[in-house]
Amino acid sequence: MTEEQYLSMYGVTQEGMEAMMDDPMNEIGGYYMLAMSILSDAQEEIAYRPDRARQYINKAKYVIRREMKNEY
Repeated sequence: MTEEQYLSMYGVTQEGMEAMMDDPMNEIGGYYMLAMSILSDAQEEIAYRPDRARQYINKAKYVIRREMKNEY
């Protein structure tokens, strides 16, 4: 996936997504809590910036998908 695609899909670069996943705070709440937090952000954005909400939802799916790969 290109950086342009990452920016369109997630609102950040691939490096930004990796930095989000590698944040030490994830050790406290886990990746599922990260996904829940991102989805809460999406809820806030839905009424005012639906395209931004879509990017947040894509971020949450990325987190869940990556974590599920690590479990199996």
